[in-house]
Amino acid sequence: MGCGNNKRTGVDLRLTARERTRIDTVYTERLDSLRPLWDSLCELRHPSIVEAALDSIIEERLEEEARLRARLPQ
Repeated sequence: MGCGNNKRTGVDLRLTARERTRIDTVYTERLDSLRPLWDSLCELRHPSIVEAALDSIIEERLEEEARLRARLPQ
């Protein structure tokens, strides 16, 4: 729910161009300061994410193989 949604809050907030610019500047500065943290977290989690994806692919392929083998005449 953004600031423009006054149905729930009853507040009608209007920002000046200068206020919008300042908010954008603060947002960008804080985003830039968080980016190294996000990158390091991504680097830490990458191996486990790849492992989980690989396990999922292998499981799916084994299930597919079992279905195909079940269709073969015996």
